[in-house]
Amino acid sequence: MARDGVAHKVVSVILRLFELCCAIIVLGILSRFAYEINLAGVDMDGRLIYTMVVAGIAIVYSIFFCPPFDTLFVGFAFDFILFIMWLVAYCLLQSRTAGQSCSAGWYVNYWGYYWGHFWTLGPAGTVRINSAGCGEWRTVLAFSFIAWFLHLLSGILGAYVFRTYVMVKDVVHSAKQQMRKMSHSTRVSSAYNRDSANMEATQEGAVPPQTQQVV
Repeated sequence: MARDGVAHKVVSVILRLFELCCAIIVLGILSRFAYEINLAGVDMDGRLIYTMVVAGIAIVYSIFFCPPFDTLFVGFAFDFILFIMWLVAYCLLQSRTAGQSCSAGWYVNYWGYYWGHFWTLGPAGTVRINSAGCGEWRTVLAFSFIAWFLHLLSGILGAYVFRTYVMVKDVVHSAKQQMRKMSHSTRVSSAYNRDSANMEATQEGAVPPQTQQVV
């Protein structure tokens, strides 16, 4: 029930691969930070945990929906869900530094402080961290932004393919035709069985005359 098409499949695979790369990069950096936080024995920021969960889900989804099959485009609704999840994650992360990036108080006293192991030198705010972990933090922000944009594109592409190539109306029409054929076959079979039964009854009712015995 699908027309031939190659371009949308190629674009879909490319988008999935980029989505996978973004999620892996974000999850990798945040996992490294989680390790550093664990060494320091402090709690990890809930916003970072949420972003790690979103990245993990995105990795699994991108792998399973990467093959270029038209039937997999029915998952475009989940692309919109991931688009929203990534957008929320990006906004939550961006709000931590409020556009100040590596000069915000949260970065100085938390991200950079624990990323560079400065907790071993003294309390937060008393140690000069310079730009420890700045590149990694900006990378997380950048690829979180790219991820939600890519999933938005995948969702739009999936909706277009589902509407254009996976034609639901044709599927429904074909199903109705099959039902009509099955119904017609059932009626023909019933009529045939009824005629056969009548014929057998007629043959059983026609008893041959008995021959008279000669004395």
